[in-house]
Order: sequence, then C-alpha cells, then structure tokens
Amino acid sequence: MVRTDRDVPDEDRRRRAATAALAADMARREPTAPSLIETADGGIARMLLTIPAYAVVEPSGSRPNPYGAAYRDLLAKLPALTELVVLTHEAVQPAVADWLAASGRAETSKLVATDDFLGFSIWAEDGCVVILDGGRPAFVEPAAFGRYGDALVADRVSEAAAMGLFQAPLYLQGGNVLIGDNFFFIGLDYPIRTFEEGILRAPAGGEFEVLLKVYARYLDVEREFMPIGSTLPVPSGQRREFELDGQTWTESLYAGNAPGTRQPLFHIDMFISLAGRGEDGRYRLVVGDPREAARIVGTALQPHAMAEIYDDIARQLVEQGFEVHRNPLPLVYADDEERRLRRWYFATSNNALVHRPKDGRPTVFLPTYGHGAFPELAATDAANEELWKGLGYDVVQLGDFHAFAVNLGAVHCIKKYLARA
Repeated sequence: MVRTDRDVPDEDRRRRAATAALAADMARREPTAPSLIETADGGIARMLLTIPAYAVVEPSGSRPNPYGAAYRDLLAKLPALTELVVLTHEAVQPAVADWLAASGRAETSKLVATDDFLGFSIWAEDGCVVILDGGRPAFVEPAAFGRYGDALVADRVSEAAAMGLFQAPLYLQGGNVLIGDNFFFIGLDYPIRTFEEGILRAPAGGEFEVLLKVYARYLDVEREFMPIGSTLPVPSGQRREFELDGQTWTESLYAGNAPGTRQPLFHIDMFISLAGRGEDGRYRLVVGDPREAARIVGTALQPHAMAEIYDDIARQLVEQGFEVHRNPLPLVYADDEERRLRRWYFATSNNALVHRPKDGRPTVFLPTYGHGAFPELAATDAANEELWKGLGYDVVQLGDFHAFAVNLGAVHCIKKYLARA
C-alpha cells in the first residue's frame, strides 16, 4: 500500500476534521502536561508494529514476500530488551507468533489480533503520535485520517498496551513529526492544512500563535515547535510519457507531492534523521543529498531528484544552529512491465531507527538497497554506514527495503515508538 492511498472520501474527512476543535472542547478530554516520545534520544524500550495479512502471506511463485522478509530480519536484529506491541490480522496470527518466537521475543511481546476485514496497513507511524501524560503513555490521533483502517489502530491497541487515547484538532501524521530533546519538527504542509481545512481558525496574522497553543495543549507543553519546509518551489506529483524499447511508457515523478507542497518528499522522516547532540552541545541532523548519491554511484543527477530543495532545507537547518551532515539519498525506479509504468522513488536510509540508551553504545538500524536490480546501491549503503560510524554509532544494516521505499516509506514508517529508556 502506498502511504498516500486513502479510502476515506476527502469531503467526509474534511467535514469531520472541521468539527474537531468543537468536539474536543465539548468532550473536555485533553492531556494535562503532554510530552512527545523522542525520535532519537534514549533506548528503544517499547515499540508498536502493525503487520497486516498482506505482509505475511507468501505470494504464488518463487519470490518470497518482501515485507515478511524485512519484518523477520528486523525482529532478529532489534535490541534484545525492546518490548513489542504487534497488531496483526486473525488469519495470520499464528504465523506472526512464530516470527516472534523465532526471534526470541515471544515473552516480551504483546500480540493483538483483529478482524481480517479491518484494512490497516504496514505504516504504523502515521495514524497518531505518542506522548507521555503525567507519566502515562498515550496516543494522540489527528482530527481525521484518510486511511480508515489505520485510523483505528490506536483504538485497537490502546487497551492492550495500557495507553491513553486523545484526539487533537490538528491535521497530523506521525511520519511528518520528528522529536528532539527540546524541540520538535513538523513538516510545514500539515500546519498549513490545519487552517486550510478549517480544523482551526484564527484572526489574520494570528495563525502561528493559535497553533502554538494547540500544540502545547495536545502534543508538548515544553518543546519548541520548528516547521520544516523549503523556500523554493517544490514540484507536485506528475506523470509523463516516454519511449522504452519502441513502446510508450508512463513514468511517475515526485511521488506523494501534493500541489503547493513545501516538502520535497511527502514526510520529513524520509529525508531527515535525528542523531542526538554532539560534544559541542549542538543537535546533529542527517539530511538526505541526492547529489551525493549520484556522485557515489557514478550516474548523472536526475533533474527530478530535487537536489536544490534538499540543499535549501539543509541550509535553513544550519542557520538555525543545527550540526547538519549530508548523506546519500539515491533516486531510483521500479518498472511495471505489464502496465508499462516506471515509478521513481528515493531509496532512503534516513528513514532509520535510532537507539541511544543512557548506558551503552548508540546504535542505528539502517534499511539497505544494494539488492536486486540495484547492486550499485551497496556503495551508498556503505557510505551511509560510514557516516553514522563517524557520528559515534554502531550500525546494524537491515535487509532489502525497496518494496517499502517505492510506496513512500521504510523502517521508521513501519513502527511507532511507545517508550524510551
């Protein structure tokens, strides 16, 4: 499932979203002192995975399910003390239970099976954010969500995970939020859409003040909100025809980019990684660089790689006082010969898991792409590994994440941090 797929009609979602602020006030259900769970600070103590049947069932033919292979590899490599909450479908519960047992995680995992007809996806990160509220973890859902099954994930697992549940009058998806020690990033498109869709209202010029109040009320009472967006025009998704072996094909460019977007790649967790503070006290960020990827692989930089957009965002972050490191972000494609469709996508290693326990070595878990049709990407996988080692991290390379990346996600998108330690 592509992360931009939606099965809730836009008009229905907008109508529900427009009543969110009023509904929240009438329900009088809000956190008392919310604090977001960090993206990269502390060890990964507890984590949510959503593993639907389509990620488990083996397809007919000789090729294994690429999602299942990636999940089994991840389970084998996660920190031993990380507890898991896993939502799956009833039909594949025994198979997922076997995965947990094989990785030695049966005793430290809570497996929640739900109805087979509930169409949730692999994208556990998106449907909510997680806060601590008076010491108790809780899910915070957005005003409305475009994927019906994923909108119900927090409701399905909150009781089993002993977590609270709130709904905020915000346009929000977890993959567009990154949380540091005293700040949090949100991709600029979503604060703007919060007002465009009528979820929040403010007098002209007062939008930012209203937004800060609502963020403090539902997301984090202390951290500083910092928007992420380009000052340059960002292309929106498009299709165009081209000739291949004497046949007319269609290629998809700028996947996930809506008209008017200020983000080059759907969600900011696809091109920004948080790496914690360095010895000089500055917070370190790793920002994707398509130009560097093309140099390493030895290919021409594609115009639709949007290198100048990533450069612009990196420049802004440096000006804001961050220590910014650039890592290779390859632009590749997948061909559907039956449909004569070429889909361009970024093979992102920024979409990683960061484990920084208070006692112990920091570790990063990196998706890899030097597989199948792209053995040359072993060089960019190696460059990403070396960059993180230079930041003082042990590096665990995960398996092949092409099947995820072509659908606009990777390992950071298929989990939700529930607790840090």
